[in-house]
Amino acid sequence: MERKRGGLVPIGGAISDLRGPLKEIRDATPQALHHFTRFDQVNQLVGAGEADPDMGFMARLLALCSLPRTNPGDRLRYVRRNGPYTLVMNAGGLHKLPYGNLPRLLLAWLCTEAVQTQSRELILGASLAEFMRKLSINSDSGGSRGERTRLRNQMRRLFNANIRLVYEDEHGEQFVASNIADRGELWWDPRRPDEPVLWESKIYLGEAFFYEIISHPVPLDMNILKALKRSSLGLDLYLWLTYRTFALARPLRLSWRQLYRQFGASPANANEKYIVRNFRTKCLRELKKIKAAWPELNYATAKGVLILLPSEPAVPRLQLVE
Repeated sequence: MERKRGGLVPIGGAISDLRGPLKEIRDATPQALHHFTRFDQVNQLVGAGEADPDMGFMARLLALCSLPRTNPGDRLRYVRRNGPYTLVMNAGGLHKLPYGNLPRLLLAWLCTEAVQTQSRELILGASLAEFMRKLSINSDSGGSRGERTRLRNQMRRLFNANIRLVYEDEHGEQFVASNIADRGELWWDPRRPDEPVLWESKIYLGEAFFYEIISHPVPLDMNILKALKRSSLGLDLYLWLTYRTFALARPLRLSWRQLYRQFGASPANANEKYIVRNFRTKCLRELKKIKAAWPELNYATAKGVLILLPSEPAVPRLQLVE
């Protein structure tokens, strides 16, 4: 629902065809139309919601504290806070910090494999093309800006990074620090992405990071995650909503300033009204996209706030129990 001069206007309902999601997105944020220039993009989102869930997982704190969305340049340290939770990421080796949508897809795959195999050793595959298909990256473009080059660059950045996960309240502090990966073997030839190599590429997750994943996994639908793969903000919001709505019993009100501090590019700018207003526009666009893939998601807006309402999870609770 959205407030208009003191009243609440309902947002969204069941989405049953392609025209509905496209119209709702266009009406909510006219600037966002270029994000849905083809009906097959909307169809992918709706299809993700209609398909049987493909269960995946994300580490809890990585669902609450997001990675950099834009290129951090030469910065070698990144900090993101969400209430009592803090994520600190340091660049490792000769590499810079990871950013954008690809590290988020990589982390979802790593966490899912860790939970399902209960092993720190994760097999990436015999060819780069095979691994890209696992991430639902269908482009095989090379060159300095091609998908193959971008993926390998972000893999190096992510696998060499070190993270510190902190929970702190008035009673004390808990933390865990770990490399994302302790070691790895990448044998792929980026010039021949479809050509299998003699040895399989693999990585070994950092021990503390691995135990954080398997101790606090957040279930998610990989179909929806992959359908949102073009937007880092959409991925962050979906992961966070999956965590926050799973056991939500009553409405949760969050100001757009709070949300900007959590997901915005520069949390220190949370008091700049026009920055927060632009962020709100982008969030509403992404929420409409998520709603297309997750029709059971319930939320409303009032003056200055987003209201999360109890919702059925994207992954059925029965499947989670099993």
